[in-house]
Amino acid sequence: MDYNYLNELNEIYEDHEKLMENLKKALEEFVDHQDKYKRLVTYYYSEDFTKDMDASNRGEIGDDINQAVLSEDAIYDLMGENYYTGLALLETANDLIQDK
Repeated sequence: MDYNYLNELNEIYEDHEKLMENLKKALEEFVDHQDKYKRLVTYYYSEDFTKDMDASNRGEIGDDINQAVLSEDAIYDLMGENYYTGLALLETANDLIQDK
């Protein structure tokens, strides 16, 4: 009997095991970073953000200060990405649990 298919199945196993390790690490980092992310979102909805954006538009903030978060869409777009990533995680979790 030809057992070569076992080589392919072992490769699938090893690949998936590696993917799981990487996913666990990335998910742990993602979860650990959520408090910092929430701080960014709180800032986005604060008066400080509006004041800082106005000051940036008036040229009052020096060029030595990174002002990327003051663009109108940067944080908003990140919030969308975070939301849709959460949905994708839910869908994936649902598929994994139902597929047993």
